[in-house]
Amino acid sequence: MDRLGALLRLAASLVVLAVFGGLLVGTAGPAAAATAEPWSATRVVDVGVAGLTWSDLDPERTPELWALAEESAIGALSVRAARPTTCLLDGWATLGAGNRARYPGPVEPVPPVSLPSVPIPDEDVAVPDGAGVEEGPAAVQPDTRLSWCGLEEQVADVGLAEPRQTVARVAADEATARFGAEPGALGEAVGCSTVVGRAGSLAVAGEEARFDVRDGLPAEPAEVAALLAECPLTVVSLDHLTDAGAPVLEETDTGTQPSRRAAALAVVDQTIGRLRDAVAELPGDTLFLLQGISEVNGGRPQLHVGLAQGPGVPTGWLTSASTGRAPFVQLIDVAPTILRALDLERVASMNGQPFRVAGDRPDLSTAIAELEQINTRAVVHYRSTSTTFWTLVLLNGALVVLGVLGLGGWATGWLPGRGRVRGWLQRRTPGRRRTAVLRVAALAVAAVPISTYLANLVPWELSSAPRPALAGSVLACTLVVTAVAALGPWRRTRLGPAIAVLAITLGTLVADVLTGSHLELDGLLGYDAIVAGRFTGYGNLSFGLLAVSSLLLTAAAAALVARRVRAPGRRHWLLPVLVAGVGTVVVIGAPSLGRDFGGVLAAVPGFLVLGMLLGRIRVTVVRLVGVLAVAVLAVGTVAVFDWSGPVEERSHLGRFVGQVLDGQAWTVVSRKAQANLNILLGSPLAWMLLVALVAGLWLLRPGGLLRSRPGRPAAGLPADDLRVLRAGLTAVALSLTLGALVNDSGVALPATAATVLVPLLVWLVAGAPGGEEVERPSPGEASDSAPEAPAARVNVGVRGSTGRTS
Repeated sequence: MDRLGALLRLAASLVVLAVFGGLLVGTAGPAAAATAEPWSATRVVDVGVAGLTWSDLDPERTPELWALAEESAIGALSVRAARPTTCLLDGWATLGAGNRARYPGPVEPVPPVSLPSVPIPDEDVAVPDGAGVEEGPAAVQPDTRLSWCGLEEQVADVGLAEPRQTVARVAADEATARFGAEPGALGEAVGCSTVVGRAGSLAVAGEEARFDVRDGLPAEPAEVAALLAECPLTVVSLDHLTDAGAPVLEETDTGTQPSRRAAALAVVDQTIGRLRDAVAELPGDTLFLLQGISEVNGGRPQLHVGLAQGPGVPTGWLTSASTGRAPFVQLIDVAPTILRALDLERVASMNGQPFRVAGDRPDLSTAIAELEQINTRAVVHYRSTSTTFWTLVLLNGALVVLGVLGLGGWATGWLPGRGRVRGWLQRRTPGRRRTAVLRVAALAVAAVPISTYLANLVPWELSSAPRPALAGSVLACTLVVTAVAALGPWRRTRLGPAIAVLAITLGTLVADVLTGSHLELDGLLGYDAIVAGRFTGYGNLSFGLLAVSSLLLTAAAAALVARRVRAPGRRHWLLPVLVAGVGTVVVIGAPSLGRDFGGVLAAVPGFLVLGMLLGRIRVTVVRLVGVLAVAVLAVGTVAVFDWSGPVEERSHLGRFVGQVLDGQAWTVVSRKAQANLNILLGSPLAWMLLVALVAGLWLLRPGGLLRSRPGRPAAGLPADDLRVLRAGLTAVALSLTLGALVNDSGVALPATAATVLVPLLVWLVAGAPGGEEVERPSPGEASDSAPEAPAARVNVGVRGSTGRTS
């Protein structure tokens, strides 16, 4: 009962303090400084320009766009829809749904083939029923080849005669349904809409919506003004950049040819000028919105133009509660912005949040330069993640192979072969130089993950070659972290260098989230605005690093506290765990800090089980279920508090509570499950689990180098330290398993954690620092030699020097 009472007190204290801390800091987020005054307008004119980026704006080449931007709130717009590359129809369907959607068609580019003058419907590439064919320039030429977005652009040219049928097909698409999106919801909520350009009809063509589609703007300015006054919402689709380059199978930066792009931008600019002149003649207030709605042709994903101009809209940076960060907004935010401006009720299926303005921005030239740098960082991150993952896998795999060959450690019972090969793999006393090199290599590999964050301290995006500059920054930070760990004063302690790497990892992650997650955004193991999974707080991969470093450091701190007490009681073990657990959970889960819903669910059980193991409280199934219930209670309390605030202020924690109440939670759960499966089958990080499995078999199996034997302490660690290490590893394993189950990154989360844990375990078994080796007799020699020459006894602590006594 005493142990159970200690467990209950630990759990209750952890929940109460974590919830209190989360609520205390939950009201001041990155977007909290944004203006909360709603924008009110008589009408809204929304213009979507396919492929438009901030680098296209120039005071000489695009004077109308430049003048509009000078009077507007501006931001970097993520157009992420329900496929990796957002094409024309995906973008308009997503805008109208206020949620991610996609036009039904192949996810990958279609192989280049000659096409007839009309797209041929089949089961994969659908053309809506009733699609008409135009004669003249709009018709598709026989030598046209499909690209990433070429198909949708062709359908927009020759199809979409029945927009409602197309919207119905979008709604039936499995990816659209997985996000719970309702295409055309914007049109149904507004009631009356005018559409200029066929593609834009996908934003408003709901089943009950009333809308009118025009192929182009009237010639006379008065007629343009009359057209804009017909309905509260006018949607204008300007697709001129889709004709600025021949579609190709391989993606390019813009998907267009420079000369043709300049000519198309000139036409777009003239059209914007005509719309601005017409808006100036209209009575009442008009909110003017403009977005780069999608990529074009074979253009690679990047950030696009987002701006808002109208009554009550200051010339600052755009943001929204869906990003929580200026100057970032999403395409899914446009529909909620329109509904708020027209004083209409927000549609429940819309995951976007209305635009707001956060602070002043500099002059337009400086602001656009900043937005271009933001785009460069996002693009480089987006195109480098696969290389980063493979690099981590290969580095860790090579380290494990070198460890096996250099340290041995395989049991004799099942090794194939005889003689020299078996003896090589069994070797336990490698040379001092070889062991020293292996230890330094292990520290360097363990330093790589956190160095991918520290690299963002360097303005590599200003380089003419940003990707090599980023790689160089990561390498330089890795060398610095390795040098600090290997050469600092702690190198004289047995565990000092490993603790230094863990402390740098934890300190960097905590300091970063406390200061706005600047290293996390576009960090190679963080997130970027193109994928738009997260804009602030902790990403799922970062939680893997956080779990390893926080739990192992907490175990070491608890051991240090217990050693300083002559007769340590259970409270001396539990108090450090309680303090560290509360602090970690608050940092992870507070809406203004980590914002990690799944991280709290995974961290709370990890710390509770760590406290139980260190306090010698038996871990039973009933108690483990109680631990999980505590985690749900903690995160549920913070989420409900977040949900109880204004709708525009909710983070994804509060939005999930709303989805549970609206019956839409299953869409979130199923989407996360599908993402987990995709990562397991397709992510390079999944191979890191195989590396970790091999390392585990080598080190932790019976006879492994982290298993004690008579006369031979595991890795030179005494029994007490081994108990602390096992408790820490068990807590880490539980936390990572739960994290993989509740987050949409799946196995990538424990795989990322393994990129730190595996090399540090290799370092641990490689020997004592400073070249001091622990002689490890072979199993056959241990029993014979022990009575005559007792093995050296090593006193090892978390802190202090290593001593040898006979």
